[in-house]
Amino acid sequence: MQRKGSSQVREVVEAKEVGAALAKAKTVASEDEKVLRMRYGAGVAKDAPLGRHGEGNQDVQDELLLMEMELLRAYRQHQKQLTQHAVPRQSRTKDKIVRALRKKH
Repeated sequence: MQRKGSSQVREVVEAKEVGAALAKAKTVASEDEKVLRMRYGAGVAKDAPLGRHGEGNQDVQDELLLMEMELLRAYRQHQKQLTQHAVPRQSRTKDKIVRALRKKH
C-alpha cells in the first residue's frame, strides 16, 4: 500500500475545502468558479443542479424555452421514425431465400 505524501494530502484537503466553499458561495461568477474548480481539482457534486441561463431576463428564458420545445418535438419525431422503421416488412425475395434455406436443411 502506497502512502500519500504531505503534498498529495494537502491537495486533497484543498480540493475539498474549495469545493465546500464554492458550494456555499452565492456571489462567485461562473467563470471564476470554473477557474477555481480547475485550479484546485474541486469537482461538483453529482446531485448538484445545473445552472440556469437567462435568469432575470424573461426574453432569454422565453427563447430558451422555445428552443427546448422545438428540440423535444424533433426528438420525438425522430424516435417515432425509428420505431416505424424497426417493424419488419414482408418481402417476397426474403421469403424465397428462407424457403430455399429450409429445403437445404
